[in-house]
Amino acid sequence: MLKLAIEAQLPIVAVQTRDTLNLPEVIQELVKKKAVQLPSNGPYLEKTVYAVVFEPGKPSGLNLSMLYEKMTKAESTLLLVNPPQVTEPMFDAGEVPVPRPLMLKFLNAVVENQKRAEELTRGLGGCTLKEVAELCRLTMARDNSLTVPGLMETRKSSFQGTRGLTQVDTKQTYYDPPAALQKWVHAEKAFFLTGTDHRLIPRGLLFDGLPGTGKTAGAKWVAEQFGVPLYRVDIGGTKNKYVGQSEANMLMNLARIDGDEPAVALIDEVEKVFSTGIHDTSGTTATMMSQLLWWLAEHKSRVLTVMTTNNSKVLPRELYREGRIDEVMWFAGLDTAEAKEFVKAVIGTFPKVKAKLDPVELTIAADTIVKRASLALKDATDQRVSQAALTKSVHEYIKGLGNSLAKG
Repeated sequence: MLKLAIEAQLPIVAVQTRDTLNLPEVIQELVKKKAVQLPSNGPYLEKTVYAVVFEPGKPSGLNLSMLYEKMTKAESTLLLVNPPQVTEPMFDAGEVPVPRPLMLKFLNAVVENQKRAEELTRGLGGCTLKEVAELCRLTMARDNSLTVPGLMETRKSSFQGTRGLTQVDTKQTYYDPPAALQKWVHAEKAFFLTGTDHRLIPRGLLFDGLPGTGKTAGAKWVAEQFGVPLYRVDIGGTKNKYVGQSEANMLMNLARIDGDEPAVALIDEVEKVFSTGIHDTSGTTATMMSQLLWWLAEHKSRVLTVMTTNNSKVLPRELYREGRIDEVMWFAGLDTAEAKEFVKAVIGTFPKVKAKLDPVELTIAADTIVKRASLALKDATDQRVSQAALTKSVHEYIKGLGNSLAKG
C-alpha cells in the first residue's frame, strides 16, 4: 500500500515502522526514490518523497493543511512516520513492509548462499531489517548455525503476543498424522512455500472429530512440515468490553499474521464461538465472524488457516465453504491395530523402557495399554480410541514401571 500511495503522489501518508534506522533504505528499494528530510520552510521540490519521523511525546509542530496543499502542487509525498494517531488529511498506509529483495540481499551477505538465504526468509516474515539482524545474531550465538527452525525458535522466545494472538511451539515428542493429512501436505507444500500464483496457494483446512483425536496436534504438524511459525488466534480472548474494540483487535491480529507470512493460523474449537446455536445480542460476534469470513476469502498472504471443531454440524456453512477452506478432514481416532503401533512408537520415545522390553514384551505391553485406554475412554466408538487417551495410558504404564525407567 505504501508503494502505491507514493506512486499515486498522495500528499500526506502516515506509516508505522519498528525500524526507523533502515527506513531510508527500505523506501529506496520500494519506490526507487530516496526519502529526504522535510525542510522547515520550503521550498518543496517536485516529485519528491519527504519524511518526518515523530518522536514519542514531542509535538510535531506541522501545519498539515498547509503541507497538504504544498505537496499537492509539487506532486510530492510527505511520509509521516509513527505519528501518535492518524487524522485528516493523512492517508493511512499501515506498516512499512520490508521488500523481499532487500531482505534476501541482507541474508545472502550473511550466509553467502542464495538458496539458503531464500530458505531463511520463511522464518522471518514480517520482520524489519533490524529484527532480522538481531534474530540472526541471537540464533548464531545459541546454535553456532543459522537454520529456519533455529530462527523460528528465537522468534518464538522473543514474540510479543497481543490480546487473542499467541505463537505456538510446534515441537512434539510423537504424532501420527492421518493418512489424508499426510497426502494433502505432500501435495500442497510446494504450492504453499514457493507458489507464485495466489489462486493455487492453499488457504485452509477444517479438522473435525472427537476430542483428543489429534486435531490441534495436526495443526502443529502441518506448521512443522512447512517450516513456518504457528499462531493461535483466540477469538474469545480477542473480545473486549468496550464498543468496537473487539473488532479492532480482530483486524489487528489478522493483519499481524498477514505481515508474518508464511505462517499457519490456528483457530481452535471454533464451534465454541461461531456455533449456530450461540446468540450474541451485542452483535459483536456476528461482526467478528464477518471480518473473519472476508479475510478467509480475500487475503492474498501466504497464510494457511487451520480450524478445529468437535462438531462441524453446528457451524455455519459459510465458515468453511470452498474458497475459504480447501478441505474438511475427519479425525476418527485409531482402530485397534493402529492404536497398538501408536503405543509402541510412544514407548519408543522413552529409551530406557524401550531397551528393557523385547519385541514380545513390547507387543504384550501395547495390547494391555490399548485395552486400558479403550475401557477408560467413554466416547470411544467403532473400536477406535484417541491419541490423547493412548498417550495418557502409556505414561501411566511407564510410571508403574518405577522411577528410574520413567526418567528415561
